[in-house]
Amino acid sequence: MKLLLLDENDRVLLIHAKDPQTQAECWYPVGGGIEPGETLQEAAAREAYEETGLTELPPGLPIWHRDHTYEYDGRKFDVHEEWLLHRIERFDPRPTQLSEAERHSIFGFRWWRAEELIETTETVFPPGLGQLMGELAGEGWGDDGRRTELGEG
Repeated sequence: MKLLLLDENDRVLLIHAKDPQTQAECWYPVGGGIEPGETLQEAAAREAYEETGLTELPPGLPIWHRDHTYEYDGRKFDVHEEWLLHRIERFDPRPTQLSEAERHSIFGFRWWRAEELIETTETVFPPGLGQLMGELAGEGWGDDGRRTELGEG
């Protein structure tokens, strides 16, 4: 599950990380796995707290989903991602419970505007996130409750 955490100025919070094996840097949204017995919303709240310190996450609106394969630390992972849109007030992330791998790979956070994501030469996951955000904004930030399948990337 991935979280599109949008502040009052439509900026999304992304994590800055480095692959321990390749040293490749990238930006990606908050999120992670769903533990047994958790609902999607419960998992979102837990992941937001663990990765950013956010203690009160409003319910998210399902907006996107995708099946995806990625490589990290020399291993391949096949994942199914459910994307939730959460409108929140901007805050300064302070992780509370990072995994061992996250402690060694995460080294920052940044709030991004869609235009900045479109223009950046840095690696952002998923590819085209800025354009996807722009399309979503044009549709009213998913107010119709429609979910869109994201392409592989």
